[in-house]
Amino acid sequence: MPAKNGVDGTLYCYPNSSRAQLIQISAQYGGSDVKLASDFEFGVTNKSPAFTAKFPFGQVPAFESSAGCLNDTMTIASFVGGCDLRGGDEITRATITQFMNMAETKLFPAACQVLYPCWGLMPNNKNVVNKGHENIKSFMTVLDQHLLNRTYLVGESVTLADLSLAVYMRDLYTMILDENRRNSYVNVTRWFTTIMNQDEVIRVLGQTTLCVKPAQFDAKLFQQNNPKQQKNAAPKKEAAKKEAPKKEEAAPAPKKERSAPFSSLPAPKLNMDDFKRHYWNDPSEVIHKYFDDTFVDGEWSVWKVEYKYQSELVKTTKTNNLVKGMFQRLETMKKYAFGLMYIFGDEGDQRLAGIWLGRGGDNFFYEDTNWTIDIENFNCTKMDMNKPDEKALWTKFIDGGMDDWEGKQFEKDHIF
Repeated sequence: MPAKNGVDGTLYCYPNSSRAQLIQISAQYGGSDVKLASDFEFGVTNKSPAFTAKFPFGQVPAFESSAGCLNDTMTIASFVGGCDLRGGDEITRATITQFMNMAETKLFPAACQVLYPCWGLMPNNKNVVNKGHENIKSFMTVLDQHLLNRTYLVGESVTLADLSLAVYMRDLYTMILDENRRNSYVNVTRWFTTIMNQDEVIRVLGQTTLCVKPAQFDAKLFQQNNPKQQKNAAPKKEAAKKEAPKKEEAAPAPKKERSAPFSSLPAPKLNMDDFKRHYWNDPSEVIHKYFDDTFVDGEWSVWKVEYKYQSELVKTTKTNNLVKGMFQRLETMKKYAFGLMYIFGDEGDQRLAGIWLGRGGDNFFYEDTNWTIDIENFNCTKMDMNKPDEKALWTKFIDGGMDDWEGKQFEKDHIF
């Protein structure tokens, strides 16, 4: 282990953080003595006056030493790692910094899009997950070419470029990138295993086991991490005071009970609860098989909807609120319908469109007058699932592959 370089201090961060692990590994290379604060509680410690007095932004990782306080992952890793990890000349340091920035701004966000649903930290939003996979594939392909004739990313020894990228992609290699996927990035995999087998890395992370079967969205874990808030029971009304008996009046005529929506239709083969369960928990091929096996035209119908007043969609926040408000007003329709509403394009030039599966063969929004408030603002087109191009549109929405609409790039999706 390298001789101590005199950097001693305390690192504040939550458990199992890849950012903290990067700093701890860098400290191993730099001979620094970095201790994790054992009493740190995220959301409590970092909001306390004592903490924000040292770290005004209240963010972690945060590092406190006799030399001062630092509040950024790459900055702390550079400080505790020493000059060998940072690079010996200007162009080397700049190139290392370039890869560190890529790890933070390119790799880490894409990895989170794929990994967070597996950890139950984010819903299984297929469009977001697919985008994450696409970004990872693009990044890894370029990196694989860069490493074709190189052992390390920069120079002939381990630097912060190697450590930052390898640590940030470790969860991908242990949870997502099985052998089949790793075979697409043989140079990256060779380099990754080289870095993971360094003594300094093993001291912090232990041995790294590569993925055998890719992890999937864990619905139970997500529900556990995001429990639904229970509504408080309405306070009991005080008993009304007894009043003198009044003269009997003629009893009002009994109100005619309102029939449930679609009560005139026979029981369908496709069960909406089962369909939604497949959508949230299973891969696309399972969803499509269930749909193909159970969908009967007339029992259910598929509709394409497009907002009539696209020129009014100038702010993403307002467009989001438009869809959220619509969904709130359709709350009573949930067991009769499933919908995907996508926002496409940049602010000032947006499109709002979606695909819906609903009960019956007619436009199901008109089954209840409470459901028509918003749909009047959309052009609705019934889709024929026997026509290949219309079935393909439905399939593309379900797969999360709708990247654009009328040339406008995907921006945001809402799931009903």
